[in-house]
Amino acid sequence: MRFLLVTFLFLISMSSFSQDERSFRELFRAELDKEVRDELASDAKYVVNTPLHKIDLDGDHRKESIFYEFKDGKSWIHFLGYDETRLKSFKLEVNGFGAKVYKIRVRQLSKDSLGLVFFFYEGMTKYTELNSTVRLYFVTIDHQDLNKIYMEKGPIFWQEKRTQQGYYFQRPNELSFVDFNRNGTKEILVKQGNTASVFMYLSKGKWLKF
Repeated sequence: MRFLLVTFLFLISMSSFSQDERSFRELFRAELDKEVRDELASDAKYVVNTPLHKIDLDGDHRKESIFYEFKDGKSWIHFLGYDETRLKSFKLEVNGFGAKVYKIRVRQLSKDSLGLVFFFYEGMTKYTELNSTVRLYFVTIDHQDLNKIYMEKGPIFWQEKRTQQGYYFQRPNELSFVDFNRNGTKEILVKQGNTASVFMYLSKGKWLKF
């Protein structure tokens, strides 16, 4: 049996190639193209898709598509060309019930590299303890070349936990883009309280963590 999610809240912050980051929010209410939907859903028992979100990823004024798919317990991010042909697909690791991508931030990291940060709710587990987490995934596109789309698994961004003893806590983080070494490429700063991690983009999907 197949299920199609036609309403999905997707919070996105987006920057163009000529402007700084700008934020907007959208509530999707359209279905996937039938041919694309049927292809991805084939042979699956349970499928949830978001509609296609249109965004110009390579600066040619033609919009590519991004959508999230949950199929038989596995989560995927798919990138499609302007003609809706498949460009790249990435698998995300699920840790519990209710996994979904709920937010994306898009930022020009440098003149040569576009960065997309996916906020992925990995799901909730309720066994002896309650635990749920949000993890970041970093996607980069170099030189506006859609054949060079890379994904890197990032850090835990948010955590909620309740122990057997009844102790409950949440650990939220903050994310920002800062060019620390002033070389023209912005680093990603993930901060939690008095501690912070810095992720420096090198090239070709490679990151250096401090």
